Amino acid sequence: MTTVRKFGIAVGLVTLLASAGCLGFLTGDQPLEFAADAMEVDEQTLDETEYRLAASTSPNRTLNVTAGGQTREVTLSSEVRRYNRTVSVAPGVEGDFARMTVYTTPAATIAGQSVNPVDEWSADHLVRRLVSSAGGLSNTQFESNRSVQFLDGERTVSEYSARQSMNGMETNVTIHLATVEHDGDHVVAVAVHPERVDERSRVDALLEGLRHPAP
Repeated sequence: MTTVRKFGIAVGLVTLLASAGCLGFLTGDQPLEFAADAMEVDEQTLDETEYRLAASTSPNRTLNVTAGGQTREVTLSSEVRRYNRTVSVAPGVEGDFARMTVYTTPAATIAGQSVNPVDEWSADHLVRRLVSSAGGLSNTQFESNRSVQFLDGERTVSEYSARQSMNGMETNVTIHLATVEHDGDHVVAVAVHPERVDERSRVDALLEGLRHPAP
């Protein structure tokens, strides 16, 4: 009984992928590709908040996925945009220390099963992955949640406190994190700034100004 059921699932998956034009994936000739739509903050919001686009990348990640009894490659194409604002972290020390990173990656599934590891990442993992790359992060502590209207709905934004190295100085920072699924993509927005700078209203405005897909 179990063998027959597994065989039926495998045949169904092969049929599904073949009907979707994924024969190259089934034969191993080419990876199955999923691409996310870019998400960006609109220009009016950037002008009002004094943030500016600092980086734009389109990273790819290739994973091995087992389907129809065969292990094949899946390529996930994501989109990352980073926005900066110049603020002061100490008397006479200024720099682009207020930052927001917006990240979209495909909510890819095969036969109803998610193949994107982001689907299982915790909030702590997302914070470390998207913030620590800009400088060492330590003593991360959850503080509170709030609601912000963006991407067609009322969304939860989580706030954290942490320590981070900025310009060679250990500084108390505030982190804002929002994660949603929107139009077939996992959407992550994370902002970090020195604790001494009150950026909450600007961060909320940036979230409200997000456009996905980007115009």
